Amino acid sequence: MSETPNHIQQLLKALSEHSALVGIAMRGPVSTGGKRDKGVETLIRMRALMPVDEDTYYLNPLLREFIGDYVVSYGAFRQLTRLDGPIRQLRLEFDSLRDFRREGSFRDSDRAMSRLEESIVRIGFYMDQNLQLLSAKVSTNFGDVDSVGGKIRENQFYYGEVKRFGQQISSLDAKAQEMDSQSIGEGFAEVHRLLNVRILSRLRDWAARITDIQRVVSKNLFSFRQLEAQQRNLARVALWLSKNRLSDGFEVEITTEIADRLTAPVALISTWNIDVTDTDPVVAQGMLTAAKRLPSATPVAKQAPMTPPVVVSTRQEIEQPQPAPIDELVDAYLDFLTGDEVLSVQADLSLLRWRRRLGSAYGLDNDTTDEEWLLYAYSQISSAGYAVDLEIGTRAPGEFNDLFTDASARLAEASRP
Repeated sequence: MSETPNHIQQLLKALSEHSALVGIAMRGPVSTGGKRDKGVETLIRMRALMPVDEDTYYLNPLLREFIGDYVVSYGAFRQLTRLDGPIRQLRLEFDSLRDFRREGSFRDSDRAMSRLEESIVRIGFYMDQNLQLLSAKVSTNFGDVDSVGGKIRENQFYYGEVKRFGQQISSLDAKAQEMDSQSIGEGFAEVHRLLNVRILSRLRDWAARITDIQRVVSKNLFSFRQLEAQQRNLARVALWLSKNRLSDGFEVEITTEIADRLTAPVALISTWNIDVTDTDPVVAQGMLTAAKRLPSATPVAKQAPMTPPVVVSTRQEIEQPQPAPIDELVDAYLDFLTGDEVLSVQADLSLLRWRRRLGSAYGLDNDTTDEEWLLYAYSQISSAGYAVDLEIGTRAPGEFNDLFTDASARLAEASRP
């Protein structure tokens, strides 16, 4: 029985023999013709090249991505690898392992354990791949884009990518913590070790690196926006210079009259400033001579002394406010409440009957209703420190608030003699 050929060795051998053609395909499409025909056919058979048009072939995207990661060559606006799918796959493999362990299926549980470990390794690889891509982008200052506007758009794009990537790290942390707790409860010591060694112990470092990259991207975005504003101002000045007719100068016919006006000297009027601190006799004599030519000083008449103002103080009369009739009626009630008659015998202290009996005597008009009188008198007497007993009526069906029909005040226990 013949030995089965090793397809992996054949693929690597074909890539090695046609490495020059693979390098050309990394930079763009390739086509057949001449010595390339055999290499193109071999790479197509190995699925390293993919036909996209007539006589036009592109490199396999997965192979291009692998080579790009190796040589750290990334195009503009390349998205980061999403972790949502690998995280869901990791959770699915963990649930599958738990179910097989509970059923007692050892072979299936061993295969599920292998798939779980592959999922953990895949997540770590994607994390390192994204961080490598971001580091390369930041270190080269987005060198794959030439225009300032393109650099700003790419910075904005990766600012959003980094923000979403940080949210995925938080989701991975929560899912890994949950699976770690469940693995301890199920007794999966190997799963607990894998999660802690390969994910949980590295999450803090991943989050710190993402934060640093986000800070650098934000700083670059601010710098490029300033550069764009300066470039826009420079372009406006250049446009004005190109449109202005006088930017290159203008011709003037120089006649004799114009030449005389342009070259005529202009006299400057100057005066001699005397230094009063100079002790030279010539300077002192000149100052005296100049002082003699000054007009004589005109004496100023002495002003009469000003009479100081007299302040007349007046006494302002303070007008006492007149109390309202309802306040006088309340004060009369309080005086009656503290009188000897109330202290010795049981007197009628009904506020409603007090108002009806003495309201007219104190000038309380009929517009004040009994309800207004009871509310006002209750608040005033209570604020004066007296106890007020309310006479509350029975609620009618459908009513929800208490209605008091009368009230009477009394001295508080602490105020009794």
